[in-house]
Amino acid sequence: MRRRMTTIAWSGVLLAMTAVPFVLSAWRGHSTAPGTMLSVGLGVLGLGALVVVVLVPSRIRTLTRAFGVDRVMGLHRWLGVLALAAVVLHAVVALWNHPALVNPLTARDTAKVGWGSLVSLLLVGGVAAGGRRPGARYEVWARLHVALAAAGLVLAALHVVWLNHLVADPVMRVCLLVLAAALLLVLSHRWVWRPLFSRQGAFVVYGVRREGPSVATLVLAPVHLRRGGLHFEPGQFVWLRLRRAVVGTEEHPFTIASSANVTGRLELTVRDQGDFSHRVAALRQGEKVWLDGPHGSFTAVEHGGRAGLVLVAGGVGITPMMSMLRTLAERGDPRRHRLVLAERGSEPLFADELAVLTRRLDLQITRTAGRRIDLAFLAEVLPPAPERDHLDYFVCGPASLATGTLAALEQLAVPASRVHCEQFGWSGPLPTSTTTSGMAAPVGPARPGRGADPVVVAPERGSGVRRSRRGGRHASL
Repeated sequence: MRRRMTTIAWSGVLLAMTAVPFVLSAWRGHSTAPGTMLSVGLGVLGLGALVVVVLVPSRIRTLTRAFGVDRVMGLHRWLGVLALAAVVLHAVVALWNHPALVNPLTARDTAKVGWGSLVSLLLVGGVAAGGRRPGARYEVWARLHVALAAAGLVLAALHVVWLNHLVADPVMRVCLLVLAAALLLVLSHRWVWRPLFSRQGAFVVYGVRREGPSVATLVLAPVHLRRGGLHFEPGQFVWLRLRRAVVGTEEHPFTIASSANVTGRLELTVRDQGDFSHRVAALRQGEKVWLDGPHGSFTAVEHGGRAGLVLVAGGVGITPMMSMLRTLAERGDPRRHRLVLAERGSEPLFADELAVLTRRLDLQITRTAGRRIDLAFLAEVLPPAPERDHLDYFVCGPASLATGTLAALEQLAVPASRVHCEQFGWSGPLPTSTTTSGMAAPVGPARPGRGADPVVVAPERGSGVRRSRRGGRHASL
């Protein structure tokens, strides 16, 4: 209920920030000429949408918790399209009304900054549409995206101020000042306070535990323990950076793997497969890191009254599942849970601890043994209807695993409200349709043993007792 109220509240705030300036501009407009009214209205609509586009990915924790990172980034994308379309139409109508503005070299300064804003926003759209090219560094792409967006927004603000049509009206002036204040407050908190001054995010490396040849768990302790450590919900993630700076420092998101019941210690499991993850895995005891979080809504905390959980994980996608299972075990959860693992045969993660968890929880572990996760596979693992319709499903791993699992659950008519998915990286909504053969997408390349029966580890207790490297969930957030 609390999360629903937060979602409704944030929906109202974002809608108001986009629509209220547009409505006020139509109400308070001093011109009755249709062309002028249309031009001003489109410009104000684009400006309001652009402010919201900048705000939503700025790591506002209540926002990401309410909507989830997938929806936040989807909102960022589609509002960006709306803002760009409104600004382009604003320019077209303005040029129709005043053809002399077509040459920015001879136009007034107000028109020049307007042209600059338009060009910057078009470049932002081009960079976003092009995405990250193979082999390109994410940091370069992200900083270019942010720099162009900042230029477009600043030039748009100058365009409005220098025109003086809107700011001369007292009501519109207050409205625009509220938008500007909200934007500055969020951005200063995101880019200045948290990176430089927040003491809550300072952690020290307590130890590094090897989980396999290329996987290590980083055990962190808060520097300022009197603040109670980091309070999070199982399944959430944090952004990690190795030094404090506003610009020029790299950071990546990592899932919290430890129990939410323990706030004085934090564990992040990292696969060493890139420059940054290599530096993280090579950290030594006593070194400091800085965290921003927790973020995300991929959590089972609000599903305690349900029949049980089905956790489907691929590779290090098991890390949020470990946080959930560890938390459930410490809370003495009596429900029956199921864990489906698609893992590297040469590097099974947390195998010993999972065996212990089957004794602490009513937990059934199924390893795919190279099989595809499809309708036939899940029909063997899951209980029949209607029991399976009362379970909650959490899926985390590569896009191939998520796509196959979602398609199979859809074929089994599992209610969509009970299915929760976490991608490794944002590339748009995952497709859930099956292939022409009716089989879901494979988990990965063919491995020896494909087609064998799944390996099931039954609990000893009786029944009834979220492309980027791991953690690189939604890299543009």
